[in-house]
Amino acid sequence: MKNFIPIKKRFLIFRDEAKEIEKMSKKISRDNVYLDFSNVDFLSRSFADELLNIIKEKKGIKIVNLKPHLEKFFNIVTKTKQNKRPKKPLKSGKFYDN
Repeated sequence: MKNFIPIKKRFLIFRDEAKEIEKMSKKISRDNVYLDFSNVDFLSRSFADELLNIIKEKKGIKIVNLKPHLEKFFNIVTKTKQNKRPKKPLKSGKFYDN
C-alpha cells in the first residue's frame, strides 16, 4: 500500500519526530495516510501532543496497529488538550498559562 507508512522507531520522544512523520505523509498524494505504529513501544507527551496537532490539521492521517498502552496514552493527551485552562492576564496585559 502506497499510503501506508511504517514507523520504524521504538521510542518517539521529540516534536521534531512528529514533524518528520508529517513530512513523510505529505509526500503521499492520497486522501488517507495510515501510520503503522506496530513497532512503537514508547512515546512522550510532547510527541503525542504534536502528532495530535498534525492529525487535527490534516484529517486524512490515521494511526493503525497502536499498542493498547499507547492508545490509552493518546486518549489521556487528547483529554488534557480539551481541558486546557484558560490563560490569565498579567498586570502588563500579557498572558500566561495557569
